[in-house]
Order: sequence, then C-alpha cells, then structure tokens
Amino acid sequence: MADRLPYGSGRTSPQRRAIASMAEELGRAFTIDDLERALRRKGKRAGVATVYRAVAAMEESGWLERVGVRGSKALYARCDSPAHHHHLVCTSCGIVLATDCPLEFATHSAKAEHGFTVTEHDVTLYGVCRDCRPGPELGEDGD
Repeated sequence: MADRLPYGSGRTSPQRRAIASMAEELGRAFTIDDLERALRRKGKRAGVATVYRAVAAMEESGWLERVGVRGSKALYARCDSPAHHHHLVCTSCGIVLATDCPLEFATHSAKAEHGFTVTEHDVTLYGVCRDCRPGPELGEDGD
C-alpha cells in the first residue's frame, strides 16, 4: 500500500529515514549489502547491523518484501500490491514486477483431490526483463 510507513507508526531516527529513502530510491531488488553500499556512496553512514535491523523492521511493517535470493543473500524490494501475488525478478537489472499467483488452481486442487490444505506458498520467477533482453527470442512476437 502506498500510504504504508516504512517502520509502522512512531518516530524514527535520521539513519532509519535515510535507509528507507535509499531502499525506495534503488527501485529494484537489493541485498542488505547493496543497500549499505548505496548509502555509503551517498555519504550516509549506517553500520551493517543498523541496516539489517532497519530492513527487518521494514519487512515486518510490510513496507519491504523479501522477493527471492541472489547467491546466498536475501533480496528485498518495495512492493505496494495489497493482493496476494508473486514476483518476477530480472537477474540483469534487478527490477521486480508483481504477477498474479500461478498456484491458485493447484491449492484448490490439493484440497479437493487430497484433502490437503495449503497454508502458505512462495514463488519467485527469475529471468531477464524486456529492457535487458537483447532481442525477441524464437517463437515470441516481440513483446
């Protein structure tokens, strides 16, 4: 939701405001290390532990979402979609796009066929976005 605050309600420190501002400014998927380096490049000082705590608080408030992994590091991004969805992550530029859930039928089928109630699931699709792709792939119409 666009009006959600990064850390929920209450006051925040200048460091936390700078961290939230940089997370928004990045506009793509990032690791905590990426965020800390971006802060340093802008002349903002925040220790790695401070950035970890701030990201955890922003994730808890729903302002940031964990959208996958890069190597062994968690990827985060701003996501304003209030509905259940999943993410497409470009492995070239890091842009994150929301996409409808491809598992709605499967979760209903699991219940109907097997009596299995799915309580949660997570899907992240990795690939190359339209802007990073060198050209239309065979069999595509160019979109």
